[in-house]
Amino acid sequence: MSESSANVVYLVVVLIGCSSAAVKVAALRRGFTVSLVVMISCHVAGIGAFVGATPFVYRAIDSATGRPGFATLVVYSCIILFSAHAHLLAVLWAAEVRGGPSPRLRVTVHAVCYAAILAAMAVTFLRAHVTGPEHPLTFNVSYAGDAEVVAFLTVFMVGLSYSMLSAAWECRQGSRTENERLRKGLRDIGTASLFIFGYVVFSGPSLALAATGNHALDQLTQLGALSGTVGAFVLNWGFSGPVLQTWWRDRRDYRRLRPLWDTAVEGAGRTVALAPPGRMVERWSLLSAGAWLLVRRLADICDAERALSPWMDPGLAGEVERAADTARAAPEEVRALTAAAMLLDAVDRRERGEPPAYSVLPRHTDVAPHSERAHLVRVARSLDHPLVRDLVGRRTATA
Repeated sequence: MSESSANVVYLVVVLIGCSSAAVKVAALRRGFTVSLVVMISCHVAGIGAFVGATPFVYRAIDSATGRPGFATLVVYSCIILFSAHAHLLAVLWAAEVRGGPSPRLRVTVHAVCYAAILAAMAVTFLRAHVTGPEHPLTFNVSYAGDAEVVAFLTVFMVGLSYSMLSAAWECRQGSRTENERLRKGLRDIGTASLFIFGYVVFSGPSLALAATGNHALDQLTQLGALSGTVGAFVLNWGFSGPVLQTWWRDRRDYRRLRPLWDTAVEGAGRTVALAPPGRMVERWSLLSAGAWLLVRRLADICDAERALSPWMDPGLAGEVERAADTARAAPEEVRALTAAAMLLDAVDRRERGEPPAYSVLPRHTDVAPHSERAHLVRVARSLDHPLVRDLVGRRTATA
């Protein structure tokens, strides 16, 4: 990888890390947890590592300190802090899976070990005699002839191996949880840990050979850096992917429910707390409002359905079911088609001025509360279904 390519790739990773950290800071404002604090701190350490490793920043650090290669100490210290936080987060989540007490003693022991690793790195680096031009991407093999540099890099790789292999082991132990979201987070951290450990797998042999004066395997250092970068991507996704997926599902359902919201609220003549949103609000407001707007839309729809209930003909349900049997629709689709047809028919009856002729329908007993949102999304998609339009159209024509 050339220095110009590294400038671009590393800064892209920095932007992703900043975005992930911002998501976690926003979540921290809604509720404090130790795991969130550890994730935010992990992001900060990772951002520091990639900022420092960016070649033009690397050279600026060396110039400011007046010591060639000093940026390597900064970058590798940040990497150890990053991997230490990932390890401690895996410990916390694995303990949560087991349902045991807070692993304070284990966290304290690991923290002391990492402090000792960082101190040993600082001592060995400051004793080294690094001279000459900066080598942002090839520091390891460029100065492998210095015994103190080799000692420094050995401490670093031992510390990185300790953290990443320990994190992978913790994740494997905790991945048996029934909590799908927690299981996925542990799996992502475990995968990322192995990729980051790949840095040692590739860079270790190249360092050992370079220390003897043979530079035949120098390119393995580049592969090690690439493996670590991939691990950082995976770890960022493990931290923030579930949040982004939840946001995407909320935004998707919010937009899909708009036709049902328009039909039900306008058909019932209801006054709602929130006016119909504009195009930009409809498309992006969930970025800042979370699921609140979605909950409001669901509540408005349910309220409007109940208001239209006296105009809903229960006999229409049988007609829909008979027509759906012919089409061999799934039970949940039949319920959605029935609800859509009854709603459109009720809106039509009310608009024609027919008096309410039916008792208020109770809440669906065949739709579990946790499935209500998915049911209403299916209802919204069923409003334009040919079966629904045909049945409602024939009723309107004979009215």
